[in-house]
Amino acid sequence: MGCKKDPHYEIYENHTISACGINDPLQNIPWLKTYCNEHLKSILTNISIYKNNTSDLNHIIIETSSNYEPDRSPSTIYTTSVYSCEGELLMFQGTEGATPVGWNAFFVENTRVAKIWEVKEISNWNN
Repeated sequence: MGCKKDPHYEIYENHTISACGINDPLQNIPWLKTYCNEHLKSILTNISIYKNNTSDLNHIIIETSSNYEPDRSPSTIYTTSVYSCEGELLMFQGTEGATPVGWNAFFVENTRVAKIWEVKEISNWNN
């Protein structure tokens, strides 16, 4: 009998935040609620609310990480996506590829308000 890797998932949810003009975006923004339901078994996904420093406009930032694969280059792939409250993808950056125009300026002009959702795989080894 060999070892068997059984993944478990740890989920964090913040339902106390107000953003995008509503309370509890996780439950009250349909596209975001669907996204979370579809990614319950992710290696790592982190969703945060950002707010523009001058206009108070909100954005939703989704960061992901792939599983480590030693024979792949890069062995782990990271992505960061910037969405409007309506679910429009505004910018995307991954481990590979050029930095999008306006990327650095966005993170100077916008501040993270709160993490609202995270899922991460916790692997256990059983005999």
